[in-house]
Order: sequence, then structure tokens, then C-alpha cells
Amino acid sequence: MRSTLSIGAALSAALLLSSCGKQEAVGDVPSSEELARQADAASKALQEEEAAAGAAGAEDAAAIDSAEMISYTNALRGFSIMVPKNWAVDEAASDDNGQVFNDAQSNATLTAGWIENREDADLAAAVKALEDAGEGMTGDYVNENEYRASGLIEEGNKTAQRILRKPDGTMIQAAITYPADSAETIDPLATQILDSLALQ
Repeated sequence: MRSTLSIGAALSAALLLSSCGKQEAVGDVPSSEELARQADAASKALQEEEAAAGAAGAEDAAAIDSAEMISYTNALRGFSIMVPKNWAVDEAASDDNGQVFNDAQSNATLTAGWIENREDADLAAAVKALEDAGEGMTGDYVNENEYRASGLIEEGNKTAQRILRKPDGTMIQAAITYPADSAETIDPLATQILDSLALQ
């Protein structure tokens, strides 16, 4: 019994030693200098990619964060929307149903308000008006209770609009109109404003 164990132990030791003795050909293994160069190149490429993405993101953020936003809430009609802090309320055009805001610097106008919408007549009329506003307009239902549209309208202006239908059938419509030549600056801000429209 003892000799069997000794032979088994000897075989195990021999196998272990032979496996440790195997070596890869030196030519197949990169040198430490080559590995360091590859690591440096990969690290540099990653840093350049992150810097480019950060610069693009900073430009987008600057366009969107250029105006501080405040919330306009209409408790009577049950909706809220974020508005740039420096946009002035047009008191003559505003009432209990909603408000109109103007930006003197960009000549942009935001209208946000409630519409009665009996039997969806006003919704159908609003959608038709947007679709007929010009060849540059595109719009579509996001779902059965939300419609969005944007594009060029008369007099070199651009508009972006969002309509939300409330559970009672009435609707909230927000529309931003601004000069088309300011689109590169205003487009991201218009999207942010319209995205903030919410039912209360």
C-alpha cells in the first residue's frame, strides 16, 4: 500500500514539474516596452474620445443652460411649464387660461394655455392648422393624448408645438415661435421648454 502511494506521489510531482517547465516561444510574447507603448496608445485614444464627447456635450449644455428656468403653474387649468427667467409676460395677451411670454433678445414667443376642446373639435382644428401651416411643417401623434409639430411657417419664422389632452378631454397647448435664423440657438431651448410641459 505504501509503495502505491509513493508511486502516485512521484507521478504527481513529475507532472507538476513538467508543466512548470513549459515555456512559450520568446518571439510570441510582446516585450514589456511594447506592452507599455500599447497601453499608452490605448489610454491616449480613450482620453481624446472622452475630451471630444465632453466638448460636444458642453456646447449643447451651454445652449440649453444659457437661460435660467422658472416654473409657470396654472393651478386653475392644471398644468405647468418651465420658462426662461428673462422672458417677460405679455399681460395683454394672457388670462386665466394661460400666459404668453416674449423674449426681446431672440424675438421668441411662448404661448401656453388651456383650450376647452369639446368632442375633440379644437384638437382636430389645431392639428389641421399645424399640418396646413406650410410645407416645412411636420407633426405626428406621440400617442392618443399627445401631438407634436415643428417646422417653418410664414415670414421666416419657425415654430415648435406640443398639445396634451387631459383626462376630461380638454387640452393644453404650448407653442414657441421664433426667427428661423435663430434656430440653431433656440431649437434646444424650445425642446427643453416643451418637454417640461406637464399636467397637474
